[in-house]
Amino acid sequence: MSDAATTTAKVLLELQHKVPGAAMADIRELPSGRAVVWLEVDGSHHKGALSAAASQVIAAAADAARTKGLPLVGQFASSGADILEGIAALHGWGTAAKALAECSGVVPTVSIVNGPAVSGPALLIGLADFVVMTEDAYAFVSGPTMVEEFTGIAVSTDELGGPTTHARQSGAASVVVPDIAAAVEWV
Repeated sequence: MSDAATTTAKVLLELQHKVPGAAMADIRELPSGRAVVWLEVDGSHHKGALSAAASQVIAAAADAARTKGLPLVGQFASSGADILEGIAALHGWGTAAKALAECSGVVPTVSIVNGPAVSGPALLIGLADFVVMTEDAYAFVSGPTMVEEFTGIAVSTDELGGPTTHARQSGAASVVVPDIAAAVEWV
């Protein structure tokens, strides 16, 4: 759990907190008094790679939000599926995506991107009602190297999927904030 999130919210119930991996989820009360399901994919743990177990935590958080009628807030910093797990990680990612899609139109969903959201996680944030990106965040399915290999056009990480690009061109970012503390405050 990030420092910003721990200082501004009271954890009411931990969800699958003993599951190893990059994802953690709980039900917490924000300073406003509103209860939310809070999901965090921690980029400092194996670059936020989504293992099958981490993806199950995401799915459980989405299911809890939907069944309890609580908003879902997801904080993402992920390099994508954990390639060391192969198909199991991809299946887990699909399960997480399905659970997040099932929240659509049922409960409000907010994605905070505070680092990379590469490959599958870039698609996951697109399922949210609101996307908050920090100034150092980026999101894309395939990175600058792949784009240059296929098109011959050199593009920077920021040009391809930085917060300015998503706020002004793609429309994926609802708001851009300086850092994670500002993102949590926005929620």
